[in-house]
Amino acid sequence: MENLRNKGISGQAMIEFVLGMVLTFSFFFFYVKMCAAFAIGNYIHYATFMAARAYSSSASTPDVQQERAEEVLKKMLKGRFRSVIREKPDGIRVGPGPYFEEGPQNRWNQGATYSFSVDLALYPWSTKGQSIKMDLTSESWMLRNASRKECEDQKNSLKGSLNAPGLEWDNGC
Repeated sequence: MENLRNKGISGQAMIEFVLGMVLTFSFFFFYVKMCAAFAIGNYIHYATFMAARAYSSSASTPDVQQERAEEVLKKMLKGRFRSVIREKPDGIRVGPGPYFEEGPQNRWNQGATYSFSVDLALYPWSTKGQSIKMDLTSESWMLRNASRKECEDQKNSLKGSLNAPGLEWDNGC
């Protein structure tokens, strides 16, 4: 047995240990990055909710409502989490959603959307084509309140049709 050790066969356990640790660490860091991606996704969903709230609040014009919502999203998300997520080119969208129907009483399906992607690689030395790419979108829709300009326009259009003196029509403005 002594002769086998002298002939260079004695490093097998160290090689198995190193290969086993590389595989173990690969799975561990894959799991950590996946958990980080889901935690960041939860924060992104909160940011879109806050932007939808800013969009739904009343302001002087609908454009000001949209600017406020975009500002909230940018303050909460721009420049953060770059090691885990990648914002898509059209990632921030504020305004009517895909099922929005124009009308004075229908202001649903309006809010904020943020699209991003996450690359999950099992091995640290994986190239971009070998990683798992998840394209994710966070959407938050609410009832948008009418802006002051929209309220004034509605009241002015109804003045001629309402004949009762002192009658005030409450449409949520």
